[in-house]
Amino acid sequence: MELFKSKIDKAITGEFYKIDNIINQDCDLYDADTGELIFCFKKKIIDDEFYNIHPKLIKHAQSLSYNRGSAGGVVNAKGLRRGMEGWKKKPEMPCDKNGNPLPEDHTKNSSYFKYEDGRISKRQRSNSVSSQSIGGFDKSPQYPCRLTYWTKANLESYKTIFPLCKDISEKYFSYCPDKWLHQYEKYQNSPQDYVIPETNFSTLTINMDFRTACHFDKGDCKNGLTAFTIKKCGEYRGGELCFPEYHIGLNIEQGDLLLFNPHEAHSNNPVIGKGRMSFVLYLREKMDKCS
Repeated sequence: MELFKSKIDKAITGEFYKIDNIINQDCDLYDADTGELIFCFKKKIIDDEFYNIHPKLIKHAQSLSYNRGSAGGVVNAKGLRRGMEGWKKKPEMPCDKNGNPLPEDHTKNSSYFKYEDGRISKRQRSNSVSSQSIGGFDKSPQYPCRLTYWTKANLESYKTIFPLCKDISEKYFSYCPDKWLHQYEKYQNSPQDYVIPETNFSTLTINMDFRTACHFDKGDCKNGLTAFTIKKCGEYRGGELCFPEYHIGLNIEQGDLLLFNPHEAHSNNPVIGKGRMSFVLYLREKMDKCS
């Protein structure tokens, strides 16, 4: 099925959207005004054997991150406290760097925070969510090009996801060869120690039961696509990946593949239950600048 739709509403980053128009079949969506591909969705094309990954990867996806920005939603005390249940002094409220509380109607996705004893955090953070990045990263102001710390410390566990990545990359080429080739050119010019072999990806974000707020991905290859699939680790429903500006959601299950433009606004419906592990595969935009 092919759909050509114009954007309906301007999505607000950090907001949670509930989309009821859910697609559960093969579908390609194009923007009716620009002709650009928004997503390519294919059902039941990845064999279950490719989801046999090391348990350490599943455990890592369950661990908390506090740097997901707008994907974590508008920062609040409850979100800041998640994972701090055993701390003696917990964050009392989000605040500015001087300790002034943020107004109730603020829209910030990260902030400083004041502890219950009056201390102010030295760094800003976002709401804590179960989401981690593995694989290679390009240069940032703080760090050189590198493998993430967890990846470097768990190389054998990390390698168990390579067959899934290779299968997805091959399917990506078969459905969207022009986008794949744009991405592969950058991939070829990237340090091969920092990319995933026999693919055109460098990095994965792995999430567990993470309902993202509306956001745009940053750092992904501008002329390529991001790939997405699901591993079922428990019993749950919901969590559909949504494109709120087009009022469309996708019911992505284990075995399904989504190729999408990560620079379009996207979010998730609520996840009810536990065990929805998602894989987001992409190439960092500046990986070819590492050499």
